[in-house]
Amino acid sequence: MTFETERLILQTSELSLDEKLLKYYSDNRSFFEKHEPVWPEQYYTREDQRRTLEIEVQNMERHASAYYYFSRKEDPDTIIGSISFARIRKEPYASTIFGYNLHEALQGHGYCTEACKAAIQQVLQFARIHRIESRVMTDNKKSVHILERLGFVYEGMEYGSILINGSFRDHYRYAWINPEY
Repeated sequence: MTFETERLILQTSELSLDEKLLKYYSDNRSFFEKHEPVWPEQYYTREDQRRTLEIEVQNMERHASAYYYFSRKEDPDTIIGSISFARIRKEPYASTIFGYNLHEALQGHGYCTEACKAAIQQVLQFARIHRIESRVMTDNKKSVHILERLGFVYEGMEYGSILINGSFRDHYRYAWINPEY
C-alpha cells in the first residue's frame, strides 16, 4: 500500500524494497549505530534485507505489526526514513510500540514528523489501537522533539532498558493515547 503527504510518499513493506533498504541502512550505518542496536554484518546484505521484508509482510498480514518506508516526492526511488509499529496487541492492551528513523543528512526539515503523523493515522485504520508507546535515548533530543510534536507525553525513565552499541542504555518512555478509541 502506498499513500502520500504534502511532501512524502509512504509505503508498506514489500519485497521489491530490498535494494533501496540496503542502500538506506548502509548509507546511515554509522549514524544509526549510535541510537539503535548493532546489527551483524549480514544485515547489510540484500539477502538479509529481503528476509526481513518477508517477515514484515507476514507480520502485517497477521496484524502483528506495521512497517512504513518513506521517500520525498521529488526523489521517490530513494528511501529517507522508516517507521515501525511493533507488537500490535489486541484488547485488553490495544497497544503498540512505535519507532522511526530518518536519513542523517535530511534531519531538521520536518520529514520525520510529517511521515509519522501520516503513519499513525494509517495504523489506526489498520488496527484498533488505544495506546502507542515509544522509547528514546536520553541524549537523542531530536527524537524527543518529534515525539512531543506528535503529542506523545513523557511517562518516565527506563534505566538500562535497551542494548545499544554494546551497552544497556537509559531511555525515556513516551506514550500517545488515542482520544477516539
